[in-house]
Amino acid sequence: MTTMPPTRVVDPDDGGFARVVETRPVLSDVPPGLSDRFPLVAVLSAARRPAEPVVLRVRDLTARHGAAEIPLVLKWYHRRHAPEPDVERELTELAEQPAPHLERLLETGEAHGHPWHLYWSHGEETLERYHADHPDGLAPEAVRSMVGQLYDAVTALHERGVVHRDITPDNIMVQTRRADTADLVLIDFGAAVHRPDEALEPRTDWRGKPLYLAPEAGLLRQTVSEAGDWWSLGMVIAQLALGRHPIDFRRDEDVLAEIATHDPDLAGIGDRRTRRLCEGLLTRAPEHRWHAEQVRDWLDGKDPDVAPRTDGRIFDDATTRPVIEPFPFMGQEFTGADQLAVHLDQNHVSAARMLAADDDRARLVTWLRQFETIGDRSPEELRRLAELRTELERPPSVAALVQLLNWLGPGLDVSWHGADLDVLSMRRLCQGARDGNADAVALIRHLADHPAVLTGLAQRPGGEGLDEADQAWRTLRARWEPTVREMLRSHETGGRGRAVRTALRQSVAVDAWLLQLAREPERTRTRLTDAVLRRRAQFPERVPWFDALLNAEDDDLRLLAAHLLSGHAQTEAHGLRQRRVIEESERLLAADQDGLAAVLRRLDRLPTLGWALLGATVVTAPWMFVTGLADVLGRASQEAVVMAWLEALPAAAFVFVVELWTAVYIGPPFYHPDRSLAGLLIRSAERPGRLARTRAGRFITAALLLLAVFLGFYAIVYAPWLWPLASAVAVGAWSVRRCLAWRRLRRGNRPRRTVDWRSLLNPRVWLARWRRRREERRGRAGGWRSAWGLRGRLARWRTRREGDRRSVSSLRGRLTWWRGRREEQVQGSADQRSLRSLRGRLAWWRTRREGDRRPVSSLRGRLTWWRGRREEQTQGSADRQSLWSLRGRLAWWRRRRERRTGRAADPRSVWSLRGRLAWWRTFREYRTRRAARRRSVTMPEETGEQG
Repeated sequence: MTTMPPTRVVDPDDGGFARVVETRPVLSDVPPGLSDRFPLVAVLSAARRPAEPVVLRVRDLTARHGAAEIPLVLKWYHRRHAPEPDVERELTELAEQPAPHLERLLETGEAHGHPWHLYWSHGEETLERYHADHPDGLAPEAVRSMVGQLYDAVTALHERGVVHRDITPDNIMVQTRRADTADLVLIDFGAAVHRPDEALEPRTDWRGKPLYLAPEAGLLRQTVSEAGDWWSLGMVIAQLALGRHPIDFRRDEDVLAEIATHDPDLAGIGDRRTRRLCEGLLTRAPEHRWHAEQVRDWLDGKDPDVAPRTDGRIFDDATTRPVIEPFPFMGQEFTGADQLAVHLDQNHVSAARMLAADDDRARLVTWLRQFETIGDRSPEELRRLAELRTELERPPSVAALVQLLNWLGPGLDVSWHGADLDVLSMRRLCQGARDGNADAVALIRHLADHPAVLTGLAQRPGGEGLDEADQAWRTLRARWEPTVREMLRSHETGGRGRAVRTALRQSVAVDAWLLQLAREPERTRTRLTDAVLRRRAQFPERVPWFDALLNAEDDDLRLLAAHLLSGHAQTEAHGLRQRRVIEESERLLAADQDGLAAVLRRLDRLPTLGWALLGATVVTAPWMFVTGLADVLGRASQEAVVMAWLEALPAAAFVFVVELWTAVYIGPPFYHPDRSLAGLLIRSAERPGRLARTRAGRFITAALLLLAVFLGFYAIVYAPWLWPLASAVAVGAWSVRRCLAWRRLRRGNRPRRTVDWRSLLNPRVWLARWRRRREERRGRAGGWRSAWGLRGRLARWRTRREGDRRSVSSLRGRLTWWRGRREEQVQGSADQRSLRSLRGRLAWWRTRREGDRRPVSSLRGRLTWWRGRREEQTQGSADRQSLWSLRGRLAWWRRRRERRTGRAADPRSVWSLRGRLAWWRTFREYRTRRAARRRSVTMPEETGEQG
């Protein structure tokens, strides 16, 4: 609040040294006597000297002023710098009435001998921060709305005799925003006084900021009046309209001297009415300055008169600016140190060229020597100036340039190379570097290469903490490369691919993130975490290594690596989801195939057992038939027949059991016909059956059957056990062989079979095989992807429309084949059957209309033939459209006249009257010449006869 030091002489009547001695026990916490009632929520402003209050955001557990959860503002003043009792009384009375746009005083009291005030909380955004979001100035409508709100607040105070004395942007809170306007509240009555009596001596202590002090308030003895509040309000409005402060100086003595001798420059305000308001409020003479009445008229749309602008001092004891020789730079001459500092910073290239030249640097050293005797400078400032002049005897380093700018403009906002480096501006700088802005990238690289810049700029306003941020930035940059190598070695990043290494390369974007982490660690960490969590929520599958990076506690570098690799992780998550979908589809397809195979095996089990029964029956039926035949015919003894039956029944049962068991063990569809007894008999009977179809084969087959019957009879007589035992042994041995071979085949093919089974279950394999077969049928070789694109589908559709003769089984193929056949019938050989249908007759009629020479028997055909002949006569080639236009007929008529006049008449033109006449004349001439020729022939014959 207090920016100028108090009077050097301490007045004992005004408290003496008690005003400069701090006696409050705590300066950034709730007073111990109030801690049980007001729990601390946040420290808004800590007291650095006795003149500053302790400002805290608290909650009232007693709920005297609303719910206990509502935040309140507690201000604890030093007893020698607290508001006057009259001001407290007026503020308390104002709080009882509806006074909008003013901070409401709820309660007062004392703690440890120092007064405290309790106010409503109006948010955390000040008008200064709101103005930083509008660097180009506010619109006239927004300015008028703010003027109306501040007018109500200031007039409410002045009506009760209270002068605020400290109306500045940081003492105006933005409670809410509505589009381009804001709801304002005037706060901080620590410097407020009740209107002093005319007979009383003005106060002598300094209050307020020089940039917003009225000229009469900057005197050696500060004058307190209501006019000073209107000047401060005008300076705030001018700053909002211009987008910057009207005063370019920042040093207190330069600012006070400027406002004491010159009117503020308001030419940059574009709106006429806004500029007139600022001119009226910023009139240096307080008796001609606008007050409440003129501001009210301006709000009502009127234009009150403004006093003429003046230069020079208006008070005798006003501060004067000493005479300083100007310093030339870039075509301008500078007498103020602040202005030179601003231009050196904004034009850093020209500044570096100037400081590299010995003559310009010597001229700057001479110019700086004037400030040793000008101005009330402390010994510390003079010592720094001497060191700076010694440093400038040679080309200065970056650290020396920072010291030069700090000495020339100690009150200037922190900036480097024309770019602000406060907290908000550094966010924009880092974002610009990540977006690839050339100036931002160059500045980040410059700050990384010169650590003295941020360390030295920490002394400037807005640069608090830059030295600590620079040190933390260097530490983070030094840790980045080893951390990345460690993550790559331990596979924390999902692999060591080129894309991962490129994303984690220490680029300018990475340095910008690290700088933001060093400057605002909590906010940047929260922002990175929220962004990464939002990105991970979009992943279709969890990525283990990405989750491991997020789970690393208190590791900002791994958090930043997770943010940089979020795109790579999202791609991998989509790949995992695709693989899982394929695996799941394969599993489901395998389950379906297994179920289908089980169903098919269950359905084929009965036919398989039937083939087994058939094979066993074919093996056992012959010798059972022979045994029965031998018994009936009596060819064998009764003992042999009984013995044969006793051996045949167990052998038959054995054959059936073995064959059925083999069929069950191998199972369908692999049992029959490759491994079944019936299949063997069928395959073995193919050649004998082919032989039996011949004449000689029939006799041989009959002889063999008879021989088998006789051998069976003899086997039953002499060895009844031979045939059943041989059959059973043969079937049993072959069954064992079949089962062992099947077992070896199944075991031997199990790994390969697994791979082949998966490939068979893979839909892509089936689709690729199907496409290759389709392409082979069409006689071309193509990739497996061609049939699935739009072009492939269109080509396949056109091919089907062209009418493949093999696709006649489909409805579309039949229709295509039928249309082609109908076209052949109409255009090619005349099919009499097509003329019976209506479509065939129409096609035939259209063909006749096109000018076929054959249908000349009809009237239309004759007309068509006649038009064709006329076109051939006129043009030589048939152009049917030219004769129907007027120009075509005229051209045809001219050509006909030329042809008639230049040569003999064409007999083809006898259809016109002129043609007929010409033909008739030609015919008469021909008859005349013919008669003359006949007379010439007959005359010699007559003369000869006479002679």
